[in-house]
Amino acid sequence: MVPSTRLAVALAVAGMMLVSLPGIAQDNGLPPETLAQSVPIFAFQSQGNRPALVFTRSGNAQEQDPRVFVSARDGAWRLIQLPDELHNTAWVWVGRAISSDEVWGITMSSTGVLQLVSSGNSGRAWKVRGSLQKISKAAVLDSFSMNDDGHGSLILRLDEDPSPNAPRLGYYFYITKNGGKTWSDAIYSQGKPTPPPALLAAPDRTFDNQPFETASWQKLLADLQPVG
Repeated sequence: MVPSTRLAVALAVAGMMLVSLPGIAQDNGLPPETLAQSVPIFAFQSQGNRPALVFTRSGNAQEQDPRVFVSARDGAWRLIQLPDELHNTAWVWVGRAISSDEVWGITMSSTGVLQLVSSGNSGRAWKVRGSLQKISKAAVLDSFSMNDDGHGSLILRLDEDPSPNAPRLGYYFYITKNGGKTWSDAIYSQGKPTPPPALLAAPDRTFDNQPFETASWQKLLADLQPVG
């Protein structure tokens, strides 16, 4: 093998080794500090022309913000910062429409207020649609639905509440007819009400609210948005 050929082979092997080394950052379009400050909550894989999405929280115990990562066709990702009204709230539910580009998300504050946001372009831009004060801070979101006409429902489940004036344990059903802008008073039910047919698909992945290392972020983003 002539020297120039040996040199070319050596450089190629060295390049392969460099790419495979753990901890070597790959260019996914997101600054390393953005990934370091973000904790994944929910994620959707890319689907046809619809991009992959990762719903995250960013901040600390005193102040935090919900954010969204949106993928592009070339594998790069973009950080979407949400409206200021969502400051100091955290994602508790997300859903992607089965037959359109609409995506819905719900965040919650420490006071038990639910904020509803939606995107009509697969997660690239978001708008606050309305809010709802939970019947009890201990209540959990059981289900949410919304159709194309803006008719939706939300069900809260209360399994326990140690407060002195706790409401009855059971289910609380809310209805909206204007896309989540306003909601009906809570309708109590001891048994779970039958929710409308699902028009929003659940996320493909749900995480345990723990920080990710760089390598874990790289793998997740690559898995959600395969290139080629």
